[in-house]
Amino acid sequence: MPFSDIIGHSAPIGWLQRAIQSNHLAHAYLFVGDNAIGKKLTAIRMAQAISCDRYRESMTPDPCGVCKSCYQIEAQTHPDFLFIQPDSEGQNPQIKIDRVREIEHHVIYRPLIGVRKICLIDEVDRLTVGAANALLKTLEEPPDHCLFLLMTNRPSSLLATITSRCLVVRFSPSSPANVKNYLIEVRNISESEARLISCISGGRVGEALQIDITDVIARKGHYLSLLSEGSLDSIPPLLDTAEAVSKPGEVQKGLNEFWYILRDLLLVTLKCNSNEVMYREDIPTLHTIAKRTSPAALLNVLDELQSLEFGLHRNLNMQLGLERFLLHLRDAISSRDVPAPVG
Repeated sequence: MPFSDIIGHSAPIGWLQRAIQSNHLAHAYLFVGDNAIGKKLTAIRMAQAISCDRYRESMTPDPCGVCKSCYQIEAQTHPDFLFIQPDSEGQNPQIKIDRVREIEHHVIYRPLIGVRKICLIDEVDRLTVGAANALLKTLEEPPDHCLFLLMTNRPSSLLATITSRCLVVRFSPSSPANVKNYLIEVRNISESEARLISCISGGRVGEALQIDITDVIARKGHYLSLLSEGSLDSIPPLLDTAEAVSKPGEVQKGLNEFWYILRDLLLVTLKCNSNEVMYREDIPTLHTIAKRTSPAALLNVLDELQSLEFGLHRNLNMQLGLERFLLHLRDAISSRDVPAPVG
């Protein structure tokens, strides 16, 4: 497939294509951007464009997607292409030094059938200390026939010496409108569903393609019912929710859902434009809940939610943290009268 199958990123892609066409490629590039934003797909298309059998005939820096080399790179079987990613074992996936030794063995020999040996490293920030130092040595004195394509969503976690030896290419989220139109075309869903998914994904097309809209709607319905009048008066449902959300694989989804609903609730209490609300279909419900709270109270629980999310990466006991958060949310959204804001 050509570069055109990538949604957004026209500026970095155009710059990379010009570098390919003029044969002014650097020996290493660092693609920086959020997860599922299109970095890996762009790197694969770049590897295909350089190795494409038809490129040598047309001199157009775009992969044809149908030649043997394009197929082999897509399948990660091309003899001049090596794809490295963190192992899937344990809670903290890493790229260990034996994989870097594999890179060293791969790049030391000249290309077998292509014009360059290409090494693509996903989540390069997950290199162990030994692996990072070993890779640095290769980047310091790379063979002329090699190209390194490194990707990260955490550039601050990468050795500064590695970053300094790469040309940094930054990827920004696509516009919600572009993502929405793309989803309508490829997923055959309604405009309202596509708009909702584009908002939740934050312009990350890769994530948007994976979001289950049925799961999103069900989760939203459960959380909104939790905030309905009378529901917060009972402690057991709050404790049950904290236990369910704290399970592995559910924490980030649960925290995100609280962000979406509380954000919408804050916008409603502030009487903002309804077009800014994510869950537009639930504006009447949000208005009902908003009568029992205030912007100040919502900002306080949003601050606590942010602290809870920071704790997710610091081994915080998430069930206890969620219980505390939900009890404070209960106080913020209560059935008692809330004084009208001054002014």
